[in-house]
Amino acid sequence: MTGPKVLIVIVWILKGAVSNKWDIKMPQKIDVMSGFCVQIPCTFEIPDSFTKYLNKSVEAVWKKTDPGLGLTVFSSNSVASVLKGRVTGNLLSKNCTTVFENFPDGSNDTYFFRLQGPAPLMYTFLQGVNINVHADLLAPMLSPHIDVLEVSEGQNVTLTCSTVLSCPSQHPVMHWSVTLGEKIDPAIQVDEFGQMLLVSSQMFNASSLNDGLKVSCFLVYSQDVRRPIETSITLRVLYTPQNTIALANPPGPVYEGNVVTLSCQSDANPAVKRYEWFKQTGNGELVLKAQKQTLTMKVSSNVLGLYVCKAHNIHGTDQSTVVTVDLKGCPCTAPYIMCGVLTGLLILITVVDLVKYKSLMKQLKWAEDLRGQMAYATLNRTNDSHVYNEIQIRASRTEEDFVNKN
Repeated sequence: MTGPKVLIVIVWILKGAVSNKWDIKMPQKIDVMSGFCVQIPCTFEIPDSFTKYLNKSVEAVWKKTDPGLGLTVFSSNSVASVLKGRVTGNLLSKNCTTVFENFPDGSNDTYFFRLQGPAPLMYTFLQGVNINVHADLLAPMLSPHIDVLEVSEGQNVTLTCSTVLSCPSQHPVMHWSVTLGEKIDPAIQVDEFGQMLLVSSQMFNASSLNDGLKVSCFLVYSQDVRRPIETSITLRVLYTPQNTIALANPPGPVYEGNVVTLSCQSDANPAVKRYEWFKQTGNGELVLKAQKQTLTMKVSSNVLGLYVCKAHNIHGTDQSTVVTVDLKGCPCTAPYIMCGVLTGLLILITVVDLVKYKSLMKQLKWAEDLRGQMAYATLNRTNDSHVYNEIQIRASRTEEDFVNKN
């Protein structure tokens, strides 16, 4: 007997064994919003010997708290049930799916299903469903179920948003805060217990641009005035260093003897663990000069050249473009200083000479004035007549000499 045939036989045997037991299949837990309906997906199995009693007269009953002594809250044959609802499944097909309308707040409890038929088909199944009633809207489930998703750059990521439609007649609208790649629009799926789920997914390749991005899935109930409810996940993308740049301060050529500082910057996650500075030789080889983020050097002919920086983290390495350390020409400031000094001296000498000239002119004028005053005073003091005569004689002699000469 081949493998598939053996498997079919085993499944048939197991199914036959199950059919000889009282068994029920339904969710262990259902979360319900107050005032909304709730659907309990439910299927059952009974021993083969009871199958002949399963007819249209069988009543579907729901009890709470205890399968034996618990209060009956619903009967498919009674209109006076505590909970208002209906059995949507076909009992003859062993489907006991039930919908309760407007499930009230404060009805948190465990509910058990009972078949009430003609004797001896009367049995309460021991497995119950725990129903929790919430006053607020139920947030969607986001998979993976973590607050921060850590992935590597380039890794394929799938985010899935889902919510159980505990009340299929009042399902929400689902949407994403951001779409990063291929998106699968919301669609209804059914889980292993028969619950209906609204599911949407999106697939994308993680990028460094996504690092720190918050992605949210929203549910909006059009018939409800409460605000939309969301579940979020934050992406943490790990990537090698990138956008590495090398900077020189001061930039451009530097006078010999001055100090130049080379600094390196890089973007990486996790942060850069080690920086390295290399000097490029004439044949293009790189010689390691330092292992630090900032390199400070006093400019001389030995340090002139091209430098590159390398940034390392646990995911890889990135290299910057070259930065040049060059020598500026001789700072010829001495002639300017000498010229300034000479100009200052010339101005000073001119000012001194001008002051001296003005002082000399004053002295000359004072001397002339003094000489005139002295001559006048001398004449006034001379009363002797022979002085006057002497002057006249000299004047006459002078005139005669002038005539003779002519």
